[in-house]
Formats: sequence, C-alpha cells, structure tokens
Amino acid sequence: MCSSIPDHPSAVANLDADTTMSRWSFESALRACGSVCEAVDKVIAGDNRNAFCVVRPPGHHAGPRGIVRCDNDPDGGSHGFCFLNNVAIGAAYARSMYRNEGIQKIAIVDFDVHHGNGTEEIIRQLVPTVEKAVIRTPFAVGEIATQRYRPWLDETDINNVFFASTHGYGPRALEFANTPSGGWFYPASGKSGVSDSISNPTVVETPNLTDFLLMPGMQRLEVRDTYRKRILPTLREFDPDIIFISAGFDAHKKDSMNFGYVGMVEDDYEWVTEQLIKVANTCCNGRIVSVLEGGYKIHGGIVSPFARSVASHVRALEDGGRSRELYDLRDGEWESQYERHLIDEKERKRQQKIEKMQMLEAESRRALHGDGDEVEDTEDNPSARKRKRNQVDYRQLYAQMKKEGFAA
Repeated sequence: MCSSIPDHPSAVANLDADTTMSRWSFESALRACGSVCEAVDKVIAGDNRNAFCVVRPPGHHAGPRGIVRCDNDPDGGSHGFCFLNNVAIGAAYARSMYRNEGIQKIAIVDFDVHHGNGTEEIIRQLVPTVEKAVIRTPFAVGEIATQRYRPWLDETDINNVFFASTHGYGPRALEFANTPSGGWFYPASGKSGVSDSISNPTVVETPNLTDFLLMPGMQRLEVRDTYRKRILPTLREFDPDIIFISAGFDAHKKDSMNFGYVGMVEDDYEWVTEQLIKVANTCCNGRIVSVLEGGYKIHGGIVSPFARSVASHVRALEDGGRSRELYDLRDGEWESQYERHLIDEKERKRQQKIEKMQMLEAESRRALHGDGDEVEDTEDNPSARKRKRNQVDYRQLYAQMKKEGFAA
C-alpha cells in the first residue's frame, strides 16, 4: 500500500477510519521496530542500564494480522495508528537473539490509557489455538477453523512471557454505563482480570478468555494500588530477565483522548516508572526498554501535558540508571495506607468546611429574621420572602426621641 502512494507530502491513503499512511509509513514503522531492537542490544550488552525509544508510529494495537477484533466491536475496530507492534517485536527479538546470554523471561507492562490489545493477542498466540468463523450463504451455513500458533522461540514461550496492561474500559460516555449508545472506549476490550495461569501454570494450554471482573475506569489512587497490590508483586514473582514498557501518556487527565478514564498526572508516570525500576533492579540488573505509545495533548510544546509526562518518565529512567534501590512489597503497603489516610483527612476537612459554612448561613438567617421561628418561603406565601420584622411600639419610640431631642 505504501509503495503505491505518490511521494508527495499531501498524498495519503487510509488504512481504516483512524489510521492514515504515506509512502514512507512502512519505512518509518521498520525504523521504529529497529530502534527497539537496537535498544535491546545496548541494554543487554551493558552499554546502557535502560533506554527510552521515542518512536512513531506506535505499535501496541497491531496484532498478528493487523486489526484485533473483540466481542464488543466485532465488525469494527481499527489499527489505532499502529502498523507493527514495536514492543512485541523487541521482546521476541530479545528472547530469541539473547537466549544464550541468560535472557529467558520477558515482561511487558503497558500503561497507555488504551488496552494493548495487539500485544495481548500476539502473546495469546504463543499457545496453539483454533480460530473459528461462521460462513453464511443463501444456500448453506458452515464453520471454518484454522490453527493459530506463532511462537517467538519455542513451546516454552508461554511460561516465560508476562504481560500487564492498565487502561480504561467501558462505554465512551460514562453516564451510559449499562447502555453504551455512544460506543465503546477504544478498543472496547480489556476487562479487568488476572489470567488463571498466574495461579495455575498448567492452564496455559487452554487459556480462559472470558473469566474477568468488570472495573470501568481508574483514578489516581486506584491506578497506584492496582500496581502495588496486583501487578508489581506478580511481576516480582515472575522474576523477569528484562522488562519492556509500552509507555503511553494519553492517560493524563488533561488529554481528551481518554474520555475521563484513569486521569493520571506527571507525578504518577514518574512513580510508576520508579516502581518498575525497583523491580528491574531486584530481578534483572535494571534492564528496561521503554517504548513510546500514545500521548496527544501536545498543545503548548515543551510545557504541554504530553511533554511534561514524557519528561517525568525519562527523569525517572535517568535516575534509575544510577539507583540500585530494590523492590519491597512492604513499602507499597505502607505507601498505600498513607495515601488513603491523606485522602480521608482531606475529605474530613472538606466535610468540616461544608458544615462550618452551613452553620454560618444558619446564624446569618437568624440574625436577619430574629430569634423567632423561620417562615418557609413558598409560592403560596410570597410575603415570606420579605425580611421578618419585629413589632414596634411607636408611642414609646416617639417619647424616647423627644427625650433625646430628635422630635418636637
């Protein structure tokens, strides 16, 4: 497709409704993958402790055959600006090319606001599965089936690859949770859940694709606690030899692409990166290869939400090049309790402020209307809107004014 497009700046073609391409898009995608593979070379050789690949186009929505469809959007879907899955290619490259240098276990952590459905589908095909499709014609209905199996190295791949994705899931309009008339938040897949193979490795031969719990959207504390309680301990137990990060920054609360899901800020990206560095220091000599995915709030240039988020991520990686701090589960537990205490304290002060304002309003009303009973202001009693007046003895008032020289 790319080779058929004229070499002109305004000449583009549409791969789908979202994804456009020019004559050099495929070349750009190859260079993006190549930079990830080169980062793997440098990190494993020890030239760099970690690396950040600033690449376009992104890749985590690209599956084994392009678009990855799901039950919530069976006839739609898009490539999501992705052509080749940069992270999956880099991970497969590391496992295959450096198997004799001790690189056996590969971990991929994706914190883009959109589900890394392409990466997940590629990993699911490390297990032989059967893809079925129903064919209907005017004269017959039938089913065709085909085997799917794309290993990276050998049949032990599935026991040596870890994938985690935190993202938004649910209808595009949050107010229509049960009737998503506005469509699904892209790519409409990725219900919350943990693979059965985490607790029972034997089930990788028959993966369960439907046993999930729904948790639509996550805010800052929930994101951090998800990492503290579910992802980081499991990642540490997996004990990877290298960690890849699909680093998308469209979960920023000011990025309209996330439709209000997640809502992270720069400090959260730095925190997540620091936690992954601690795990990498504990398991694999700090080896991390981070690859840019989404991030679209670029207005403002170097002070845009995207730029500030990337800077926070890179700053944490740079500090991680010098840091040797190890991962400790107890630190996360203490931090979670402390943050929840701060939130509870903030909520308590907010409630106190509301109660104080209500008390001041009540005192103000009493000062205006006197100590008597308040009169309800209704349409049937318009006089109640008037200020309540106390009875005045005008004779006594006149006598007092004469005495003080204010009346003849």
